[in-house]
Amino acid sequence: MVTEMSTFSTGELAKEAEVSIRTVQYYDQRGILTPSKVTEGGRRIYHESDLERLKVICFLRDLDFSINQIKNLLQEENREQVLELLLTDQIESLEKSSKEIEVKLKRARHLQKVTAKRNQLSLDDLSDISHLMENQKSWHHLQWRIYGSIVLISLLYLVSLLIVSYYFKDPRGLFIVCPAFVIVVNLLVLHYRKQFEYLCPNCHKIFDPSFKEFSLASHTPRTRKLTCPHCHMKAYCLELAKSQTK
Repeated sequence: MVTEMSTFSTGELAKEAEVSIRTVQYYDQRGILTPSKVTEGGRRIYHESDLERLKVICFLRDLDFSINQIKNLLQEENREQVLELLLTDQIESLEKSSKEIEVKLKRARHLQKVTAKRNQLSLDDLSDISHLMENQKSWHHLQWRIYGSIVLISLLYLVSLLIVSYYFKDPRGLFIVCPAFVIVVNLLVLHYRKQFEYLCPNCHKIFDPSFKEFSLASHTPRTRKLTCPHCHMKAYCLELAKSQTK
């Protein structure tokens, strides 16, 4: 409780601000919360203004401001302008941290789903999962590029058919458009195949399949059934986007 003189000991100040005594002592040591009075016996006396200062310090600490930032702010005369600059910088920092936390949370949830399906995970399995999650963004970006290219080519194909049918009124023109479409699609597949590589679930090594094997292999959205050139085992291998630095 507040005393009649509106003064506080270290313990009373800590209780009013709902912090520990050690926190008050620490802020005192760092020079951002000095007592209004120190008795001859060394007893530290704080006033209402000190309590308000402590509450401000605690508020800023909750926003992850550093001790040095708080010290500089409290020493400034134009605190409003300084606080505005500090808050802008702090918001940018917190937004960046929140995005990093979101990525880590997504990875943790993915790992939880994977581990729930397996009785036991080896270090190689964990390494594969790590590789997969790190590659996820690049792989999705590449998939969207593929889908966009397919849609564009399909539209061009339909436009070509309409033009041939309307202007030439000759069905033989279709024998030119159709093969051209097939050739373009195959060139597209070849182009994007060079941007993928595959991770063998058996020996945990990465490899490039031949174009023929790639084209004929059965697949799921993220795997393709291929024969690993390292261990020679045929299995559904994990599809990865090649690093742009390679």
